[in-house]
Amino acid sequence: MASFFITLGGFIASLWIALWSFLPIGFTKITTEPAVFDCGNDYYAVVWATSTKGSGCVKYTYNGEEKVIWDSVAGVIRTDDKIHSVLVPKNELQGNTYKVCSQYVGFKFGYNAGVGQTVESKEYSFRGLPKEDGIKILAITDIHEMEKEMKQALEYFKNEQPDFVVLLGDITSTMELKDQFANDFLKYANIVSKGEIPVAYTRGNHETRGEFSAVMKQYLPTETDGYYYTFEFGSMGGIVLDSGEDKEDDHPEYSGLVNFEEYRNKQFGWLTSLEKSEFENCRYKIAFSHNPVLNDHFGKDWTAPLKELKADLIIGGHYHKSDLVEAENEIPVFFAGGKKTTGVWSASMVTLENDTIHMVTIDNSGNTILDRTINTK
Repeated sequence: MASFFITLGGFIASLWIALWSFLPIGFTKITTEPAVFDCGNDYYAVVWATSTKGSGCVKYTYNGEEKVIWDSVAGVIRTDDKIHSVLVPKNELQGNTYKVCSQYVGFKFGYNAGVGQTVESKEYSFRGLPKEDGIKILAITDIHEMEKEMKQALEYFKNEQPDFVVLLGDITSTMELKDQFANDFLKYANIVSKGEIPVAYTRGNHETRGEFSAVMKQYLPTETDGYYYTFEFGSMGGIVLDSGEDKEDDHPEYSGLVNFEEYRNKQFGWLTSLEKSEFENCRYKIAFSHNPVLNDHFGKDWTAPLKELKADLIIGGHYHKSDLVEAENEIPVFFAGGKKTTGVWSASMVTLENDTIHMVTIDNSGNTILDRTINTK
């Protein structure tokens, strides 16, 4: 009896494959173009989305060798997802071109599979070249679905050419569904970076809300496995922090389904373990956190270890405003804009040059909200 079912299963699989060969099925398309995320180590994560589940890879040429890197786990190419995340060595992508490719996979049995067409993106010219001075950072925060206003504000920076993008959190208002991640989060990451420059991401409190928030991390790998890490980009040393939710774990909003206290304690231990020597070659040292008010963050002073590291500035959002707060013996804090009221949204450009940090915030009507400079020496 068992052999009968095995034979029947093989017959059905063979029939599927035969039908697959003759019917015009198995088409996929790229629905969200790629963004290149900094992982805090020697790799970038190239992330994009397709209309159907299937495989994904990144193609480029490095030192005369054609390279294909797959979205795979322990040698097995992932085919059960519409979102694809591929790790690529930074040194191989910087100053290079690349494209992303996906193939439709309708089913994958034990000994055969039904595959369809392969689609390729356009070729992207990835700049991502670290600079020693004159680094321009496009700071984006608190979009909250205000795509139109974001695009309007970015028009006023069109003559600038940023070298790096920082998404400072609350890119969406919830993270309930995978489609929100693909159609909002990834889409906005591509819009602001065009797939041509690196993106660093600091998680906002709204991205902790919803069932998919527990899944999102698998597409955005980091060296710590959390949403906190360090990176270097030329003369800039970055410390990315995850301020997490903005209320205690027992708040009714969370229904008892968060455990941020343990996560914050682990992150704070990591932060205090960082050594100044890790940033000895960095001319500029900047901390990024969705909530940048860290001097009393759930009972701990997170600015103390940042002072030990000689951080020059903390950049964040969360408060839906643009402001620079300076106080004696404190690290300056820059609030980078985002949603202010319905119909009003602003973006910021941060320029690191000649031992100064210049911050400009412009809203979607072209109003300059802030124009300030601080010295780093």
